[in-house]
Amino acid sequence: MMTTNKLTKTFASGSLAIGVLAGAVLTATSASAFGDSVITTWGNWTAGNPLQLHDGTTATYVSGSIGAELLDEVGLFFLGDEYEFQYNATTGGSPNLNDTENGSFTYTITFAQPVSGVAIDSDVTANYGTVTKTIPGILNPPLVSVNGSEDPLVGFQTITPTQLLTVTDTISNPNNPDEELSTISNNFEIHKVPEPGTILGLLAVGGLGLVSRFKKQK
Repeated sequence: MMTTNKLTKTFASGSLAIGVLAGAVLTATSASAFGDSVITTWGNWTAGNPLQLHDGTTATYVSGSIGAELLDEVGLFFLGDEYEFQYNATTGGSPNLNDTENGSFTYTITFAQPVSGVAIDSDVTANYGTVTKTIPGILNPPLVSVNGSEDPLVGFQTITPTQLLTVTDTISNPNNPDEELSTISNNFEIHKVPEPGTILGLLAVGGLGLVSRFKKQK
């Protein structure tokens, strides 16, 4: 039974559907871009062809040891105030990344604008194991998706605003040979800066407070 959870579930009805369409027309040497998303094969991405959105946000493969198939898909999406990187092992309609594929993969992601929140999610069959998201020097402790759970369960883990991250996803399923992983989802929330009007409003309120205090002192 497949465990379904966050996966920024908008993918299931929106971007993921685009990914399925893209998978039908991709070749091993090209990526297909659809507005604010780009999807390509694992083989193409790991051969040195980064995922790049129209705003310049780029996800580049560094290294890895998982047993992904060349026709598996990876995608980079920008939806609302979130970026999302996704690995999809459901090529051909069924999961293929099981316990024999324990390992990790590392990529760098350069954002067009700072992000200050991170999250992880996965879709798996029951009792699969764990997917651990590590960002050295940024994320401590790592985030862990257990049997398809989200981490954090609500919202994002706050990090120092940055435009460059090195992310490692590690999968571990040592005791369940019949369980499989379908997708891994890494989410990044844009750093929210107060609108100028909000800042002016706060300053005005602060100024009124000072005036009131000054009058009382007089």
